[in-house]
Amino acid sequence: MRKIFLATSLVLMLLVTSVMVTSCSFLGIGASGTTQSVVVPATGSAYVVTDANNSSDPQKLQTTNFSTQDFINIWYQWDVSATEKDISVGLVKFDLSSLKGKTIKSATLQMYVTSDTLSQAARLVDISLVTGTWDASKVTYKTKPTWATNSIASSVVYGAGIWSSWDVSGSVASAIKSGTVSYAAGLDTMEDKSQEQVLYASDNVAAAAPRLLVTYTSTTNAILPWWVWVAGIVVIAIIAFFVGGMIMRRNAVKKELVTPNFDEPKK
Repeated sequence: MRKIFLATSLVLMLLVTSVMVTSCSFLGIGASGTTQSVVVPATGSAYVVTDANNSSDPQKLQTTNFSTQDFINIWYQWDVSATEKDISVGLVKFDLSSLKGKTIKSATLQMYVTSDTLSQAARLVDISLVTGTWDASKVTYKTKPTWATNSIASSVVYGAGIWSSWDVSGSVASAIKSGTVSYAAGLDTMEDKSQEQVLYASDNVAAAAPRLLVTYTSTTNAILPWWVWVAGIVVIAIIAFFVGGMIMRRNAVKKELVTPNFDEPKK
């Protein structure tokens, strides 16, 4: 009987403990979520150039690497001095490994305008998500990565000395698992017999390098106060003792009822 009591008490203690732990997890007790912001600097930047009207590439634009400059050149000139259609597209990449396991709330790409030459008071610069891999020190137009044909965000450029900003929350959140994300930047509009240019600071300019401003939530498990666990154990022990005692008494009554009487009949 005592063995049954002890086994029953143990089972009840384990059951109630499991219920407590599950309830804490479900209700968020013992877990804390904090919202933080971090600046993620670019780990590489460059720009690639081509003359879309001359596949022979006499100026060797398509095979030249432009990553050592202090700027990222977003530029075009169409039919200005001849029939050239020179176009340059900027590239920038980021390492997201420090954000692994975080829940992204927002992410903003920022690049600093060092100078601009525009035919209008303001122009849009579009960014597209790069889907291929590339090495900033080696990339050229010939070896450029692929990028999406549709832009994911646009920013208005209207002068130098300002930060251009693009909302890239979705692409950063999707890229956390892979650990890297890259973007291509280009002017939204190009006009015939015209040339326009926007220069952004490259990652070679530490104080004004391209950057991601990321806000994220990090969930951590907190340890419950000791007195909560002590109180829980005491309650569990009382419940187990009470229920076990009831079971023992019930079993004793049943045994008494079913035990036959072998006493000799009185004469």
